[in-house]
Amino acid sequence: MKKLIFLLSALLISLAALPQGIEFHKESYAEVLKMAKKQKKLVFIDIYTSWCGPCKHMSKNIFPQAKAGEFYNSHFLNLKLDAEKSEDGKMVAKMFEVSAYPTFLFIDGNGELVYRFLGGRDVNMFVQEGKKALEAYAAYPELKKCERKYEKGVRDKKFLDQYIVLKDKSGLDFSDLLLDYYKFVDDSELLDSVNIARIAKMTLFDSKLANRYVDAACKEAANPTKSKKATKEINKAICSFLSACLKTTAMADQEKSFDEVLVLKDRLFVAIKAKDSATSASMGGGTIYLPSNLSRLDYYASTKKVDKFNQTLVDYLVELEKKYEATYQDKIEMRKAMDEQLKAAKEKGDQKEYESVKQMRAMMFAFSGIDDYYTSTSMVENVEKYEEFYTGEKNDAYKDKVANWYVFLHKLSPSVKTAVIVADHLIGLDRKDLAVEVLTYALEEGKEGVGVEDADIKNCQLKLDELKK
Repeated sequence: MKKLIFLLSALLISLAALPQGIEFHKESYAEVLKMAKKQKKLVFIDIYTSWCGPCKHMSKNIFPQAKAGEFYNSHFLNLKLDAEKSEDGKMVAKMFEVSAYPTFLFIDGNGELVYRFLGGRDVNMFVQEGKKALEAYAAYPELKKCERKYEKGVRDKKFLDQYIVLKDKSGLDFSDLLLDYYKFVDDSELLDSVNIARIAKMTLFDSKLANRYVDAACKEAANPTKSKKATKEINKAICSFLSACLKTTAMADQEKSFDEVLVLKDRLFVAIKAKDSATSASMGGGTIYLPSNLSRLDYYASTKKVDKFNQTLVDYLVELEKKYEATYQDKIEMRKAMDEQLKAAKEKGDQKEYESVKQMRAMMFAFSGIDDYYTSTSMVENVEKYEEFYTGEKNDAYKDKVANWYVFLHKLSPSVKTAVIVADHLIGLDRKDLAVEVLTYALEEGKEGVGVEDADIKNCQLKLDELKK
């Protein structure tokens, strides 16, 4: 018996000694705050949603790791809050203006935000963010002093610089400070490393400041002595700023300012020889890289400006059709050339060359197809919105018009991944014959599209077989 008890005790001790991940409290937000105040600790809060992929990754792969648990359990009180299903989660997300997930907050016992960061991390980076939170906590009294000075009207450059540094270290937005700070910055200083780093984090639109930066960037683009690397960093920062401006002006329904941002974008892009590119946008460049008409459609749809939405939709479809006709033959010729290279390598029996050409062909079509794929899928969604907004008679003329839009947009990027969606829309418009054409064309031309998987090909074939019965 004693031996059994000893073994059980040893087992319990060994289990307790096993590496553990982050321990999340089950108490309410208010209760954990009280505990944090008493223990003089920060509360680490994971604000997540049930549908968020990076949120699931963090919960499954990062939080359970011993390294994460060791650091976060010893330094913080940890709490998980669902931003959509938990009352505490809804409240905290609203209180701290959380709009993307996962967002990680570090709150003191008084409910004050000390540090925040956004997005998934590997375990080492995640622990590093926790260390930054502790540094911000140590500097928090100084931050509060600056806050009180600012509220009293202190606005000199040295003070603003200090306050910005402290807010930046805490992961807090300092756009309001920048509006004051840049009043003290000469045009000759706008593009130095400090100010470029700051404008990249600006989230508010100010016409005068935006024009100053675009003017400076256009001038810099014409400077033959400037290094390409430095120029690239400058343009990237200003594009980040303009992307944020598009978002904030759209959310505030400031159409005049929204249009001004797009005009500034066009002027900048001409100077730096940049192009509208969904590829650039998807790689972190920002929404400013998307075609302006797509941005306008999103804005008009969200604000229910139906007449402007409809006109922009029609005009952009005409533009896309002209572009498609102008580039279609070039794409065919490019594909033929690559296929000939593959054939020649295969006939020579040169497996190394064959694989190299095959890889090059796949990469070429992947990158060249991203813009078309993004435009195609985005415009299909916009045609769906057109149908939603439409209040007139849905007669044959209406059905033919909308059906032809869907067919063309799928032809723009004939992927099996989207063929079934388009086919369903066509069936809803009583255009079964066109649905069959789309599915057939997708199986002939769209098996190598962006993100295509075997399941997409199978679903496309099943849908086609179903319609042919």
